[in-house]
Amino acid sequence: MGTAVPNCVYVDAMLGWLARILRILFGASVVYSPDAEDAELVETECLVVTRDEELFSRRKGPTILLKTDDHVKWVSVFLHLGMRPFEKSVCPLCGGELEEVDCGEAEAAVGHKIRSEKCWRCARCGKYYWVGSHWRRLRRLVEEAKAVAPCSG
Repeated sequence: MGTAVPNCVYVDAMLGWLARILRILFGASVVYSPDAEDAELVETECLVVTRDEELFSRRKGPTILLKTDDHVKWVSVFLHLGMRPFEKSVCPLCGGELEEVDCGEAEAAVGHKIRSEKCWRCARCGKYYWVGSHWRRLRRLVEEAKAVAPCSG
């Protein structure tokens, strides 16, 4: 597969973690439905990411077959495709747009103190987000992924 940034990505039922990460890190338009039928995934024009070798062999469109459990290698594949992390995020749960809100509003909604200078609310599902320890882990994940050869997993 070439190094074109995908407009949309279908992630099969075995890769829910990856769907959330693609939304958080890259703001990707990700379709993730554990109930999606292989027939739908075979026909879509979107990039399909799967661990299912049979589905991979049946696909005619852009497809990535992940053969490892190594999340660092998974992220390295998308970096290799030219996707740039941390430029945009969407809600990891539903893919909705994130709107910046006052952190006081977020604190009131979640019921605890938030130590962040920026907070967001999903315009679709209403969930709140902020920069916390998970962002440090994500930044470390991206740095590790930048050092990995993407074709090794």
